[in-house]
Amino acid sequence: MKKLLGIIVLGLLLGGCATSEKYEATLNSWVGTSVDNLVGSWGAPNGVYEKDDGGKVLTYFYSRQSTFEGTSSTKTVYDASGYATTTTSTTPGTDITLTCKTTFVVSSAGKITDWSYEGNHCR
Repeated sequence: MKKLLGIIVLGLLLGGCATSEKYEATLNSWVGTSVDNLVGSWGAPNGVYEKDDGGKVLTYFYSRQSTFEGTSSTKTVYDASGYATTTTSTTPGTDITLTCKTTFVVSSAGKITDWSYEGNHCR
């Protein structure tokens, strides 16, 4: 339970400054602009799909592995004669994969018309 609580608290701390609302506002700011401007700012996409109508679908993908350290606790127990026994327990760290896949729809005129995203780290 402590491990889960630690992960939740860390997630809130990491995500406190970057929200999905801010990310959506950033994506909305690209609608109506030239795909060339997007590529100039975001770099080359990870994938491009050519649509039958002459438009395109550009996909950007981000992935990162992050490790959160485990916890360690020490407990000292005294028996009736005052003899102390100390034990240490450690919970293992947790590996989490952070991802974000952002897709832009581009018209045949080269203007961004729509977007979508999915993942646990779209910021």
